[in-house]
Amino acid sequence: MTHTIPAPERRHPNYVAIWGVLMGALILSLLLAYLRHAQLAALLIWLVAIVKASLVIAFYMHLKFEPAHVVAILVAGVLALAILFFGLFPDIVRVYGG
Repeated sequence: MTHTIPAPERRHPNYVAIWGVLMGALILSLLLAYLRHAQLAALLIWLVAIVKASLVIAFYMHLKFEPAHVVAILVAGVLALAILFFGLFPDIVRVYGG
């Protein structure tokens, strides 16, 4: 008779709490738009957007619960996108002005 090892129990994250954090971050982003220093506001809104995207990727897309190689594939794709963007940005600015 073979014995199977039970899979470790995973608790589902509290999606309502995560949604609440995302809504709070949205409200924070909207309030930051009223800062008088536009560049600081844009930087802070960008940082809040990165946090929101990280929460969505980790919990709603279940990346937090995936094996490391799946995360590595996603990171490689994002790095390739960043290299493409920052590599082409100077040419786009030169051609179309800025």
